Amino acid sequence: MSENHHLQLFPVPKVLECSDGRFHLPAQGSIVLAGEADRAALPAARRLQLTLSQVLQLNLSLSVGTRPSVRSVYHFSYSPLLPAQGYEIHVDENGIAVNYGSPEGAYYAAATLKQILQQCGRNLPFVHISDQPDFAARGLMIDISRNKIPKLETLFRIVDFMADLKLNQLQLYIEGSPFAYESFPQVWELETPITGEEILQLDAYCQERYIELVPNQNSFGHMEGWLTRPEFNALAEIPEGFMLPEDMYDSDMYPEGLFMHPGTFHTENPEVLQLLATMYDDLLPYFTSKYFNVGCDETYELGLGKSKASADADGKGQLYLSFLQKIHGLVLERGKTMQFWGDIIIQHPELIPRLPKDIVAMEWGYSAAHPFEADTLKFREAGIPFYVCPGTSSWNSLTGRSDNMMANLRSAAIHGKNNGAIGYLITDWGDFGHWQHLPISYAGFAYGAAVAWNVENNLEADVAAYLNTSVFHDRAGRIGQLLLDLGNYYKLESGVVRPNDTEMSMLLRTPLQQVQLVGKLTAEHFEQLEQYLAGIEARLEQPELECADAGLVVAELRNGIHFVKHAVQLARIKKQLADGPGTLQSELIHRQIKDLDILLHHYRQLWLQRNRPGGLEQSVSKLVRLRAEYTRLAAELTGSAAL
Repeated sequence: MSENHHLQLFPVPKVLECSDGRFHLPAQGSIVLAGEADRAALPAARRLQLTLSQVLQLNLSLSVGTRPSVRSVYHFSYSPLLPAQGYEIHVDENGIAVNYGSPEGAYYAAATLKQILQQCGRNLPFVHISDQPDFAARGLMIDISRNKIPKLETLFRIVDFMADLKLNQLQLYIEGSPFAYESFPQVWELETPITGEEILQLDAYCQERYIELVPNQNSFGHMEGWLTRPEFNALAEIPEGFMLPEDMYDSDMYPEGLFMHPGTFHTENPEVLQLLATMYDDLLPYFTSKYFNVGCDETYELGLGKSKASADADGKGQLYLSFLQKIHGLVLERGKTMQFWGDIIIQHPELIPRLPKDIVAMEWGYSAAHPFEADTLKFREAGIPFYVCPGTSSWNSLTGRSDNMMANLRSAAIHGKNNGAIGYLITDWGDFGHWQHLPISYAGFAYGAAVAWNVENNLEADVAAYLNTSVFHDRAGRIGQLLLDLGNYYKLESGVVRPNDTEMSMLLRTPLQQVQLVGKLTAEHFEQLEQYLAGIEARLEQPELECADAGLVVAELRNGIHFVKHAVQLARIKKQLADGPGTLQSELIHRQIKDLDILLHHYRQLWLQRNRPGGLEQSVSKLVRLRAEYTRLAAELTGSAAL
């Protein structure tokens, strides 16, 4: 095999063989679909045609059928010997031949050719590529329920991002009211939800790119948005709310315990199923997908309230399974295949074999050490199809947790493939305000897509290079590594394990007078963090982005850095409060108030660039509270100084 002409394909294909020689793309010629049967590859051919126009300003015509009068530059031909979604590309002196096993395979070949054209221009190296995915379903889940609901054009951008990476499922996580339920206008009347008509547009946009838009509606736990409303409160397991068990939260963050609003249905109330049926009938008609993710995770208070007697008699696991089976019935009546989060049933492994065999378990976990191997084996042994569902580690982090993200995505791919997962779903959550900006998640989207396509060849895939060349179009080739480094600031914190969190993010969400979180943080930690962030900030001057939203991306990263810098100074203040406020100066607090005002001003402006206004004030509510606490503290210090 000859040198590879520096081709950097992402995801790395199964087989990539380069040889000596180049094919020069002519200015005239055609993209040929070999025969009438190859009309199925027309979307792929049109995508390639668009790429040639955008990247090289070449206008190649489309032609169906092989004839001497037509110069075939690209030749698409169906091959029954190739697997579904599989493709082959062969470039030699005669041009570019694409064989494919399904229309999706042809489309993925066009995605690969796009990267080759971006890197090589009109002089393509002689190359043979043979490729197919390890996971048939490769998806991305976006949380649209924690305040931040993207504009439709933002969702289109995400879909295009996915198409370039050969992802083929998109889920929009719904709890509360990010969707405009036509039967319940009072639930969302003060919000800016996605409408059914917009789902129709998004579904069609996805279909054109061989992406399945899967409805995702939580249906058991995480129902606070409904159960805290007076008209639905009686459907809750514990209508008045409850204190979360001590082993389920960080005692440094919640030293007095964690009160939870009612979020889990009372499973024995028949009105619950009636409500779910109406919600489903409002939501599902707008989706063409055969799947439906009904959630059912984190049912914290199940068996602790109204159903305690049943739980004591039959077991909490049985209570959960019985209601899951009822939901399954609703899903079957609507012609869908049910997906559900597997975190509760995995706690009762003896019940897994009793799950319906046409159900799909979604095995999720977001730490580097999550036991994907052991958990997926339980589903495999019970004959239950399953996905592995790692995450981007972007949420509760401000700017990401890059090393944890890579390890989590990698582990899910390795053990998911080994144990026979039928799908791989990258999750991107927005807990506690969804403070992270969209580009923070791009590295997780990309690396997850790479290992989902081909585990073995992409464990060390160059995410930074892909972000540089194909996402941000950075002529300086710096932004990709900068993003990854920015996401590792958490490694300079105290070292205490904070699951799905960073200490700087936690500090911004806790009351000012609550100082337990800084107990293991020292002046050295603060100095190291500030030096690290200053280095990142200086490097942010170096990239030369040519993507359409270049200015917005840089502003978003600066705002993310600002969040962390403000948190570091807040940690110093809390440290002084812990030692006694006598050393604090009101001028310091006033500077912090001004800094927070600037931070919030920019955050609000940036939010509205990609997202709908509904949810913004809820997102910043803890920061607004922090500002009020600063103001009170400054007044107290001024009063003390006057005395």
